[in-house]
Amino acid sequence: MISELHPNRAIGTLVGGAITLWCFLFTGALLWRGLTQPIDLPAVGAYVAATLFFSVGCLFAYWTYGCLSMRYYLDRNGLTIHWGDIRQLIPMDRIQRLVPGRELPNPRVTGVSWLGHHVGHGDVDDLGNVIFYATHRSRDELLYIVTADQTYAISVDDEVRFAEELQGHQRLGQVVSLPQVTERHSIASLPFWHDPLAQLLALAAVLACTVTLGYVFHQYPGLPESIPFPFATLGFGEKRELLSIPITGLGLLAVNLVLGFALHAVDRAVGYLLFLAAFGTQVTLLAAAIITLN
Repeated sequence: MISELHPNRAIGTLVGGAITLWCFLFTGALLWRGLTQPIDLPAVGAYVAATLFFSVGCLFAYWTYGCLSMRYYLDRNGLTIHWGDIRQLIPMDRIQRLVPGRELPNPRVTGVSWLGHHVGHGDVDDLGNVIFYATHRSRDELLYIVTADQTYAISVDDEVRFAEELQGHQRLGQVVSLPQVTERHSIASLPFWHDPLAQLLALAAVLACTVTLGYVFHQYPGLPESIPFPFATLGFGEKRELLSIPITGLGLLAVNLVLGFALHAVDRAVGYLLFLAAFGTQVTLLAAAIITLN
């Protein structure tokens, strides 16, 4: 028999959803401001800020999904904690004792933490470092699972009932010996999050694209309506055609980053090559813009 327990996730989900919605609305406002401004350097600031807030919104959307999906499974083999694409396995034979949260001071959680949602690490008196997968608003809603190697904090409505169910499963005995590990699935399991070189190459490509966009937008207001294009067969063209350089750069950047992110999980060398190609493309486009305007 498997016991499925759901902590109170309503407040954490509402708070996370509200922050996510605000980030996306602010992103839209910044994009609207950039599109309605004259083509100059300040408009780039609006686009960069919109990109940052969109990224933050995506993060909060994922964390809110994690809060909404948080649940605990208890069976004769152990306790499994689900949060988003992460599973925390705690073998039954490793659980030494349960400690009610009211017996200890209020913890401070470092990680993804807001009202009604706390996932991360915290130091707790007498227990040391604790991994939190909880939705508590006060210490009374916490229950600490102490093992030989690590302590975990969860939120349960009835700690006595949880303890009775745990003891009942322990009496049945384990059928499968679980490892005490953190399993990651789907997006959370991608090696990109643990590869500093891939992250550095992707960031360099994004920064190079931003520099190209900033350079073109900075130069644009002072240009005559007709400018020479060294690479154009006709020699001259309208200055609006110059905008095709950063627009092309944005399109190629998106394609390279998406492909690099996906293929990096299959072959890191291919991922590196695509991220490097993204950076090289942006540098080439920046050089083309500089040659055109000088």
